[in-house]
Amino acid sequence: MDDILGQIIGNSIKYSAKEDRQLSFSAEEKDELVILSVRDNGIGIEDSEQGRVFDKGFTGTNGRLSESKSTGLGLYLCKTLCEKMGIGIALTSEYGKFTEVQILFPKGSHTDFE
Repeated sequence: MDDILGQIIGNSIKYSAKEDRQLSFSAEEKDELVILSVRDNGIGIEDSEQGRVFDKGFTGTNGRLSESKSTGLGLYLCKTLCEKMGIGIALTSEYGKFTEVQILFPKGSHTDFE
């Protein structure tokens, strides 16, 4: 799980302005899920690219224009790890405003802390 969160946080830092960087974390229960959300105030992702962010090798416009090296493997590996763990991952973004990644835990072994 730390690899997944590390990648998400790393991307948030990489694609946000240094002067006003903000990350927020929240969790909520919804139906049969516990949802952990990580939201940033970064540069966001174009609508036309959001459906491909978990594809192997996809860097998108931001990855190609970034000064940091982008391989297009980070979110792909997150998705692969989530699938192996039986959890979900989703992303929403508004270009120029924010990106939010949600990790979707089915209620049960991952969420019972008693």
